[in-house]
Amino acid sequence: MHHVNVTVTDTPPAPHLWPDPAPLTQGLRTTLGCWVPPTCPDDTPTLTWEGPVTKTLGVHLHKWTPPDTVTPFPGLGTALEFEPLWYHDGTPLNCTLRASDGTTIARATRLLQVNYAPRNVLVELKPSSPIQEGGEVTLSCLDSANPPSYAYVWRLGGRVLSHRTAQVVLRPTQATDGGAYTCEATNVVGTTASDPATLEVYYAPRDVRVEATPSSPVHEGWEVTLSCRESSNPRPFAYAWSLGGRGLPHHTAQVRLWPVNATDGGPYACRATNSLGTATSPPTTLEVYYPPRAAILEPLTPLPALAASRVTLRCRLGPAHPPAAIQWQRDERWEAPPFGHTLSFDADPSRAGRYRCIGRNPAGSAFSPPLSVVVWYPPKVVQVLQIPGGPVVAGGGPIRLQCRVGASEPPKFKVTWFKNGRELPDSAPTLVLPGPEPADGAAYVCQARNEAGGTRSPPLNLDVRFAPQGVELVPSPSARVTEGTNVTLRCRVTSRPPPKTFEWLRGGGRQLLGFSPEGLWVMTLVTPKESGRYRCRVTNDVGTVDSVDVDVVVYHSPAAILRKTFLGLGVALTIVLTLGVFGRFLSRRWKRQVAADEEPVVEPSRSFFLCNKKPQISGSPQPRRGPGESDAVGDASLLSPRGSRSVPRLQGDAVVYTVLRRNEGAAKATEGPDYENIPPGPSARDRGGDREGTLVYAALALPSSGPPRGHVGDVGDTVEYAALRR
Repeated sequence: MHHVNVTVTDTPPAPHLWPDPAPLTQGLRTTLGCWVPPTCPDDTPTLTWEGPVTKTLGVHLHKWTPPDTVTPFPGLGTALEFEPLWYHDGTPLNCTLRASDGTTIARATRLLQVNYAPRNVLVELKPSSPIQEGGEVTLSCLDSANPPSYAYVWRLGGRVLSHRTAQVVLRPTQATDGGAYTCEATNVVGTTASDPATLEVYYAPRDVRVEATPSSPVHEGWEVTLSCRESSNPRPFAYAWSLGGRGLPHHTAQVRLWPVNATDGGPYACRATNSLGTATSPPTTLEVYYPPRAAILEPLTPLPALAASRVTLRCRLGPAHPPAAIQWQRDERWEAPPFGHTLSFDADPSRAGRYRCIGRNPAGSAFSPPLSVVVWYPPKVVQVLQIPGGPVVAGGGPIRLQCRVGASEPPKFKVTWFKNGRELPDSAPTLVLPGPEPADGAAYVCQARNEAGGTRSPPLNLDVRFAPQGVELVPSPSARVTEGTNVTLRCRVTSRPPPKTFEWLRGGGRQLLGFSPEGLWVMTLVTPKESGRYRCRVTNDVGTVDSVDVDVVVYHSPAAILRKTFLGLGVALTIVLTLGVFGRFLSRRWKRQVAADEEPVVEPSRSFFLCNKKPQISGSPQPRRGPGESDAVGDASLLSPRGSRSVPRLQGDAVVYTVLRRNEGAAKATEGPDYENIPPGPSARDRGGDREGTLVYAALALPSSGPPRGHVGDVGDTVEYAALRR
């Protein structure tokens, strides 16, 4: 097939602008597009932007492909990004299609519409400033804005006014209307404020006042500036000053006082004058502080002061403003409050010293010359010292008593010594006891006295130890007593330390009666045997001393003498009676021996025991007898007949005794048993007694420990029984 070249020639279409025309907003970045449909492949046209906008800083150009919402066919496009400004409003913007050789093919043009906030806002005054108070002024707020401003705000010196229109009419003008005015214009884009425009209103001086720098109160010697302040327009050209109604030679708005003194204080006033009038300030007081001119300290009570008295000091101050407070010093140290013109205190050594009073206010101080306050007081501490210390033994060497004296005012003093309250003639600070003697043991006091008084020391008890002295034995009630009396021996003694023991001696110290811790020895119901020489011996830590012997005589009482007489007669009578009884006893014993010539027959099986027949102790009470026991045998004797043979031992260590003699006049055996354990019956009768009532024999058990007897015929083998029952 053959190729055929077809060439179509046509005029290109004009460029299209995107988006549709609309107002732009100043400062808001905007993108505009320009495009043309596709061109012949062999042709290479270009699109360019032209206009004032393209010369703005920040403009950006780049290739751009229209979106599908703009054209369905891909074409040639370019974009312009920029921030529109107020002066872009109404300017043209061109998009030109150029051929490859640079010739213009077509062009699209648009006039830009830019909205911007108010600009060039200013306040216009008619008539122009200044004006006099009472006139009329029109204030106008002028501005340039797209779209035009629709709201206005007015301010005076930063204070928002109630006006909301572009024009404000002030009628009549007041002094308070003067000042810097600003207005704010607002449209849909924004708000812009104007520069301040000053409205100057002329008026006579007013609100005149005096100001002090620094402010009152001020101190004497400072620098003070007095200023006359007022509200006026124009400024005053003349000033006049007065102090307490008295004119001062000052004619400026400020007065300099240097240095300030006390006479500069008072009420100040100033008068200001300008072209419209004159005004005077109210008085303003300048308060000038100054310290006390002097301080004088004087005593109101005599000095030196005695201890415990009252001391009063007064402080007098010179003029001062404000009134000064008074403080007190002692030895450069502050005294404690409260403070006042007088200082009173009880005189005491601790309060003595150099006193000063100080007048003090905010402006300064004034010190008085020092005043010495001397407090006289007796010696504070007085004490007696013993050298050497501790207990001393009489005669053991010299003892020194030293009077130690503490602080006193005045320091000179006199010493006085007292012994047990009695004043001694010594006045030296040291008292010497050369011995010492027992009499030196006492309570010593020293007194130190100066012009303020005297002080005594606590007593010092000097302990002088010595052996017992003056030992004396004193019997009480006397040394001559009657028997049966209580005698107390009292040992009197002087010693230090007190006695530890008392020894009681008799017979010139040969017989020790005993010891006692106290000086008493009591003898109860004494007898003549206790007559003799007595002494006491006293011992302490130092030594031992005996008293002088004292004779104690105990006499018989008359009753004792009579009793001994009758006792002698009784003894003689007893001897006579005893001899009679003993003779009778010998007679009876002889008769028993005669009756015992025939040896008795011993029948051990018929032996008996005398039961419960114990001898009665002389003077013991007799037991009560039962029925049928009224008859009793007074005596019974167990006798062995003379010349009888040896009696054999019976079983049970029994010895046969014969001739148990019954009491005189006893009943016969046939009439019943005469003695306990002697059975009645023929056997008893066989052995019945003789006419004298003597039992032939009887068996009596003796203890195994008794001595063996081979014969019972000894006279000494007689046992006496009393009260044998029948």
